[in-house]
Amino acid sequence: MDFFIADTHFGHENIVKYCGRPFRDAAEMDEVIIRNWNRVVTRKDTVYHLGDFALAHKERVVEYFNALNGHIVLVMGNHDRQRTVTFWKKLGFVEVHKEPLLYGWLYLLSHEPVPSTGLNNIHGHTHGNDHRGESTGICVSCEAVGYTPRTLAELNGARA
Repeated sequence: MDFFIADTHFGHENIVKYCGRPFRDAAEMDEVIIRNWNRVVTRKDTVYHLGDFALAHKERVVEYFNALNGHIVLVMGNHDRQRTVTFWKKLGFVEVHKEPLLYGWLYLLSHEPVPSTGLNNIHGHTHGNDHRGESTGICVSCEAVGYTPRTLAELNGARA
């Protein structure tokens, strides 16, 4: 099964304040996201992470990655670009993309919203804030998906 999520920002203390996340601190946020992730994602599933995976020292990034179930595809976000594609691949992401990724025939996966292309854009970056007119898509930032990876069926049901 395939899942989608963005903007986990593992280890990023300021994101809790900046986005009004309902956690005491980054440690609690990380724990909840990892628990939610592993509750729905099995080791056989694929997760499309649409950017801003973690802001932490290399050793902590490795710990976060190793704590998560599934095969993870990364579409790099603005914070992920502080590290190289090679870093993310060596870490264990099954694919790493700097540019938006076509998913099936109808979906474009990106970190930032993409102006209308005729495809449904699944994206992160906006953290669940209302950015109408920027995208014809679905925001999968943690805040918008309850800090839990979601399936395409769940995302489409949320739009219906």
